[in-house]
Amino acid sequence: MPEAVNPTVKILEGMGLPIEFNKLPGGEDSIRMYGAAPLPKVPDEIKKAIDEADCTLYGSNSNKNFSRIALGYLRWGLDCGCHLRPIKYLKGARSALKNPEGIDWVIIREGREGLYVRTQGELKDLAPLAHVLKDRDGKPLNWQAKGTYALRVTTEENTRKIARFGCEVARKRKAQGYPGKVAVTDKYNMLHINGEYFRRIAEEVVKKEYPDLLYEQFIVDDFARRVVERAHDLDVVIMPNEHADVLSDAASATVGGLGFGYSGCYGDKYAYFEPSAGSFPRAKGLNIINPTAMLLSSVLMLQYLGFAKEAQRLENAVKAVYEEGKVLTQDQGGKASTTQFCDAVAGKL
Repeated sequence: MPEAVNPTVKILEGMGLPIEFNKLPGGEDSIRMYGAAPLPKVPDEIKKAIDEADCTLYGSNSNKNFSRIALGYLRWGLDCGCHLRPIKYLKGARSALKNPEGIDWVIIREGREGLYVRTQGELKDLAPLAHVLKDRDGKPLNWQAKGTYALRVTTEENTRKIARFGCEVARKRKAQGYPGKVAVTDKYNMLHINGEYFRRIAEEVVKKEYPDLLYEQFIVDDFARRVVERAHDLDVVIMPNEHADVLSDAASATVGGLGFGYSGCYGDKYAYFEPSAGSFPRAKGLNIINPTAMLLSSVLMLQYLGFAKEAQRLENAVKAVYEEGKVLTQDQGGKASTTQFCDAVAGKL
């Protein structure tokens, strides 16, 4: 959403870094230029700009503009499927919990497969596969019933990749004083083939390739409870696509709300950075959006580009605004506009 992206980029430009921003159209500007979604492909000039950049800073999008198509290109076309979603409480933020101080853990989301391969259809279309597709009791499904299906995919390659990515994150955190603990969560008790495959491959990577790390595993419904009740015990948690998508929003409520959902999405040769919670179209033009997720996504971007000290400066500036508590947005109990909040962060820099 431009109302959060533009003031964030203004702050980054004011830091005096050797970074050139190629500002591409978003929101209604993109609809006027390229038409409403769905589009058959990413516009050539947008694809070219993404390909020529070192990374992309991506604003939250709606389903109406081409940005959604561009996001698909970033994630699948450029294979940026290792998603880092920190869950970190900043002192002064308004949490749903009574005692959120000290919550600091990371969701590692597999971003390319699971249920989000988006292979779906009518149940009757599966009738030719009746001889291999059975229900949990081994009986043929009722292909004549009116209904739909969705396919969940788990590959060894991508599961090993996300597990190794999570372990590398855990090692870096361990060097900074964190427990060095990796947990895996899925519904492997019911999805005894697909979910168990994800769990088993991830466990194998942790135990065989990273013996210096601790390993835990949780059935996902039990883990959902832990997100609220025992968040202080968590360190790095690896999840399949759809579970991480849902639970990262739930986890954000423990540290301040959706305005704190930020992420870095990494591939072998590219990365993009975005708020993880989606857009807020009702706030259009009101200048009330909490830009914290956009700013903290930018912190991850600066780290990726090799500006570690500057990234820490920006994170410290955001922390300082919350600790001071004088210029907070409405969702945090304050009266400040998006612009005023960003000005306060710039002032701390």
